[in-house]
Amino acid sequence: MGRREEILNAALGAFAEKGFAATTIDDVRARSGASTGSIYHHFGTKEGLAAQLYVGGLRDYQEGFLARLRRAPDAEQAVKGLVRQHLTWIERNAELARFIFGRRETEVMAVTEEPMRELNRQLFSESAALLDRWFADGSLRRVPLDVFNPLLIGPGQEFARAWLRGRTKTSIASARRSLAEAGWAALRGKGA
Repeated sequence: MGRREEILNAALGAFAEKGFAATTIDDVRARSGASTGSIYHHFGTKEGLAAQLYVGGLRDYQEGFLARLRRAPDAEQAVKGLVRQHLTWIERNAELARFIFGRRETEVMAVTEEPMRELNRQLFSESAALLDRWFADGSLRRVPLDVFNPLLIGPGQEFARAWLRGRTKTSIASARRSLAEAGWAALRGKGA
């Protein structure tokens, strides 16, 4: 692990423990062993650190999402695979998921707005192109992409939020199949 990743991991730990507002660069320095100068050199500010965590985490999530979609042989496997991918990513990256799904500070929103817009543009563009074949043959219900996503992962996202807060008795692994089936039931087309 390089110095940059060590600093990001330290920042994520500090944000998780103390919250963004209460975390200081000195907290990150103490956790990472990096000098204050090194932290400022790599990230500029605490907001820059948070922005890198947020955008980097979302980029990783979206890359996994698209990889799963690219290799799906049919609409059913695509939908179920995407729901499972969503839940698996959250399970494997619980602390980062808590950070991403938590409240974004105004200062961090300002720094992440443009990179997020570009990431989302790429995700929606490629997703639409990949899904279009299944919309066209009727195996997926044709709905606008901004409706497709909530139908796809809405129940899984709600479950994951509760799981991240420790408010579920069921594990993600146990819920994964039922939630994937729910996504398919919501999006299955008449031609499937």
